Amino acid sequence: MFQEVMVCLDGSLFAEKILPYVQAIVGTMGGKLTLLRVVANEGESAAAESYLQVCARRWGAGIKVKTARLDAESSILEELSKNPGAIAAITTHGRSGLLEALMGSVALSVIRGAVRPVLLYRPWAAAKAAEKDKEIKISSVVAALDGSEFSESILPFAAETARSLKAKLELVQVLPPHGSTAQISAELKRDVVEYSYIRRQAEATRRGYGLEVGWDVLHGNPGEGICNHVQRRDDVILAMTTRARAGLEQAVFGSVTSECVRRAGVLLLVYWPRL
Repeated sequence: MFQEVMVCLDGSLFAEKILPYVQAIVGTMGGKLTLLRVVANEGESAAAESYLQVCARRWGAGIKVKTARLDAESSILEELSKNPGAIAAITTHGRSGLLEALMGSVALSVIRGAVRPVLLYRPWAAAKAAEKDKEIKISSVVAALDGSEFSESILPFAAETARSLKAKLELVQVLPPHGSTAQISAELKRDVVEYSYIRRQAEATRRGYGLEVGWDVLHGNPGEGICNHVQRRDDVILAMTTRARAGLEQAVFGSVTSECVRRAGVLLLVYWPRL
């Protein structure tokens, strides 16, 4: 699907935690793995390049050091704009709290400006310092839908990713608790009762992409249901859209995506469609 995966590093071991997942993707899908380090000034370039060279030898990657003209996110977006076939990969802290729920300003800004999906990974707090690098194979892509055209925008990317990785594609929908569907259209309410929406999407995706597509209907809180479905599975990519709007009061990824970044412990493919 993408010809290059560009991993954004800051020199920390935490940021490197996404590398085993990215290597698994590139190893199966093919293409180029690039390690990007953005520095504040030219004086930092030599040390950054030395650091990247060590990482590159370990992961079989190319390297690029870029001096920021404005900020790190603008530099990352500039690199993406030069290569429409590249996708950014970022490890995020994904902390809770009003301001920290932004998933980090860099990740948020890249998602808002990339005009394509971004790979995000948040290691579990208890494991991030002690976990050992291990070989990973992605065997499933799980696309989360909610019945809206907005959420369905992830389907072409999820399907192409599954096909390129020779992985299973599964569509999931979380039905709200009884009494929470007041704002859902009458037609969608009928679909909810009959599970026909997610079945139709699975069948249309199967026909459109020539894939075997599974589906599942979960129940309860959407974020909790999705997290419980995929939680801490190294072999899964969770694909979903997000409403990464501008403005402080709207800058949160969206409660469901935010919860999945914080709690799922899996690699996410996150996309902001500008519908």
